[in-house]
Amino acid sequence: MSGIPSFGDAEDGREIKLLGFRLHPLTGEEVVAEIRAAVTEQRRLIMTNANLHALAVMYQSPAMAKLLSQPDSRVMIDSMPVLFLANLLGHRLPRAKRTTSLDFYDAMFRVGTELGWSFGYVGADPETLEAGLSVLRQQIPGLRIEGRNGYFPVGTDQPVGTEREIIDWLVERSHDVVIVGMGMPRQEEWIERIQHWVPSRVFLTAGAYIDYKGGTQQPPPRWLGQIGLEWSHRLLHSPRRLSYRYLIEPLVLIWRLIVSRHPQKR
Repeated sequence: MSGIPSFGDAEDGREIKLLGFRLHPLTGEEVVAEIRAAVTEQRRLIMTNANLHALAVMYQSPAMAKLLSQPDSRVMIDSMPVLFLANLLGHRLPRAKRTTSLDFYDAMFRVGTELGWSFGYVGADPETLEAGLSVLRQQIPGLRIEGRNGYFPVGTDQPVGTEREIIDWLVERSHDVVIVGMGMPRQEEWIERIQHWVPSRVFLTAGAYIDYKGGTQQPPPRWLGQIGLEWSHRLLHSPRRLSYRYLIEPLVLIWRLIVSRHPQKR
């Protein structure tokens, strides 16, 4: 299979615990290897990510805490502050173990195209979704990807309306990889909700990847991410939306760790 990048064997997804939270330090290459192995072996794999915001949100979202606790879930470190904290507590992780969608999605799509995988994307608004998918198809000829926008109501019991249509679409298509980009924790809660109905092997959370591809958001400079200051770029550009997340929520997380029952032990 010439032309397919060789990433070696998928690692065993060595698990660590950080402040009681379950994490799997993986490089971008190792993430692609995990996904490739799951698709090849036709087994379920849920690739999620964790930053300080995710750790805090799990206290308010039992469904997200449950999904990230599942044995078939892998929780990538998507935050230099989390990586710094892990090293402070003795885990000795290199910077390459901090992995975002920008570190592996393009490589995953190229591997999937070579191997004939199909991708389904659920998320973003209709214009952003179409723009992002169009760019991807241009950049990676032969990429089999289709999507549905993420602006639909989610029920509390049995799916109805647009949600039912999207689930039926996912069941019918049976994509090798389903990507969900609806913001945290909505995307994790939705995967937890539909995972037993949809036969696809791999589920991924997407972050702002399709927004970057479609041009509706500009990714922070990569060098800021390497020194743990990527958040400052986002805060500068969206202060009203992100001030609580970056300035207050870490303190709330510390308080909850002290006084509340851990969300992954409920």
